[in-house]
Amino acid sequence: MNRRLVVALVGGTALVAATGVLIATAQPRGAVFIVGDQPVTEAQVREKLQSEGYANIQIVRQGRFFEAMGSKDGTTGKVVIDARTGRTAAADDDDD
Repeated sequence: MNRRLVVALVGGTALVAATGVLIATAQPRGAVFIVGDQPVTEAQVREKLQSEGYANIQIVRQGRFFEAMGSKDGTTGKVVIDARTGRTAAADDDDD
């Protein structure tokens, strides 16, 4: 009986540890905007948008995010980029 208890405890501990590792190493959310999962600068965001054909680019720093707007083909687009990872974040439009 003690042997089963020890096996159950060791197995349970291993399961909890594996789950913790998976959570700690999970990929950040959001699409890759600038490759590398590294901190990015305003200049890199501007360069990326210009290379995609955007003009009249305006970038505002909002804490750890860059909020960028620009026009392309007669339409205005907006993207929010996490400055720590270079990935996109959800754009919160409060146009109620």
